[in-house]
Amino acid sequence: MLRKFIYRSFTIFAFILVLPHCSSAFNVNIQPTEIFPGGVIFLKLISESPDLPEAAFLGNKIRFYKFKGNEYGALIPVDIETPAGDYSISVKSEGIGIGLKVKIMPYEFAEKKMKLPEEKVTLSSEDSLRVEREFLMQEEIWKGVSDKSWDGAFTPPTDTEVSEEFGVTRLMNEKKVSVHKGIDLKASNGEPVKAINSGKVVLNEDLFYGGNTVIIDHGMGLFSVYMHLSKFNVKAGDAVAKGDVIGFAGMTGRATGPHLHMSVKLQGVSVNPEALMRLEF
Repeated sequence: MLRKFIYRSFTIFAFILVLPHCSSAFNVNIQPTEIFPGGVIFLKLISESPDLPEAAFLGNKIRFYKFKGNEYGALIPVDIETPAGDYSISVKSEGIGIGLKVKIMPYEFAEKKMKLPEEKVTLSSEDSLRVEREFLMQEEIWKGVSDKSWDGAFTPPTDTEVSEEFGVTRLMNEKKVSVHKGIDLKASNGEPVKAINSGKVVLNEDLFYGGNTVIIDHGMGLFSVYMHLSKFNVKAGDAVAKGDVIGFAGMTGRATGPHLHMSVKLQGVSVNPEALMRLEF
C-alpha cells in the first residue's frame, strides 16, 4: 500500500478595514506547510469577492479555480529540483496581500543500478524519432487547462504496494542516467487499473516507452498517466469516475515484467503521485 506521512496544514485569516464599522475578510488554508521536492501544495481560499484570488510561487503565477459558493482552490507543483529551504507564497484577495510560508524539506532520493539489454538503452535513429514525436505530443497535452473535474481525495490505482518510488535515479548499463518521474506498483498481468479520480481520457495509445498508455485530464492542469497496460478499457474522449477501471496491468513498452507505472503531471511538472494522494480536500 502507499506509504503514510503526516503533513501539517495551516489556516490564515486576513482582515482589512474598508469603512468605519465595516470590515472585509478572507481566510486561506495551505496544505502541507512542510513538503518534499516533487510534492503538491493545495491552497483553499474562502472569500466574499466575486473576483478570482491571485497568487505566486517561485516567480510563477498560480491560477485559482472556483469550487463552490465562496470557495476557491489552487494546486501548486513543487519541482523535484527545488532546493530545500523556506519559501513564500504570495496570495491576494479582496485587495489584501499576504504571504504564506512553506518549507521544502531536504530529501535524498535513492539511486539504482540497472543492467538491461543494450537495445533498451541505446535507441536506433528510427526509435529516437518516434520518442521525440511522442514527447512533443505529450507536451501539447500538458498545456491543456480545463475546469476542475476531480472530486475529493485521490485514490490509488491498484490495491498493491509501490515497488519503486518517485525520484529514484537510475543508472542503466553504467552509462545512461534517468530519473524515475512516477511510481511503479506491483501488479500481475491483467490486474485491473483504476482512475485515481474523475476526469476525461485524453489519450489511449501504444507509446514507445510506456506501451499501452492512458492519460486522464482531471482539470486545473492536472493529468494522471497509466503505462504498460496489457489492454485498454477506455478510449479518448471518455468521461471516467474515480475508481473506474481504465485498463489492465501488463508489460507493454519498455517494461521487463508486469507492473503499473503511474505518473502525475501538474501544470507541466512531474510530481509524486503519493504526495497528491496524501492531500485532504
